[in-house]
Amino acid sequence: MKFLFTILTGLSVLQVYSQEISLKESNASFAAGSKNAIIVTIPYSTSDFVEKRMKDELKSWGGKTSSSKGEYSTSQSQIKEMGEKMFDGYAKIINSKDGNVTVAFCFDLGGAYLTSSEHKIQFNAMSARLKAFAVNTSKESVSDELKKQEKVLKDHVKESESLDKDKASLESNITDYKKKIEEALAKIEQNKADQSKKKEEIKAQEAVVSGVNKKLGEIK
Repeated sequence: MKFLFTILTGLSVLQVYSQEISLKESNASFAAGSKNAIIVTIPYSTSDFVEKRMKDELKSWGGKTSSSKGEYSTSQSQIKEMGEKMFDGYAKIINSKDGNVTVAFCFDLGGAYLTSSEHKIQFNAMSARLKAFAVNTSKESVSDELKKQEKVLKDHVKESESLDKDKASLESNITDYKKKIEEALAKIEQNKADQSKKKEEIKAQEAVVSGVNKKLGEIK
């Protein structure tokens, strides 16, 4: 399986099986209001699968994590990509359909939310990290699906092999049956010949019995 990488508008886009993992900057609605966010679209996945990986990603930033009504957050986080300054991160799934899941991430740097115009270095660094998160999540999801489908295929192959064995056994039985039928037909022909011979013997013996019986009647 091959993955084609393309650069679009300064953010990387991964094309997987004619589907794209895309990142864009846009406002998204969070509990704290509408915030500037990095919006990530992950193909070939489900909201449950992405949600679990999303929680793991937030935990990897350090800090204290929490969740409420589908929104996940981490406070006082610190990762080298964002520099020495601590930040609060927020993430939530904003759309999930047709095998594509869209996740919004926003970052409170302490008085200001992360934007590409005001925090270019941090924004690009976090975009790269989230792209890697999306790529890995999509790959894991497809890999899980591949394992499931490979198991189905393996089951089908086993069933096919079993059917082949049944067919071979039935064909062997047919060969045996044909042989037995041929033997039975030969025995029937022999039986007919034996019956004809036996009838002649009976007829001859009846004549003998009749002759002996005649002798018995002649004795006075």
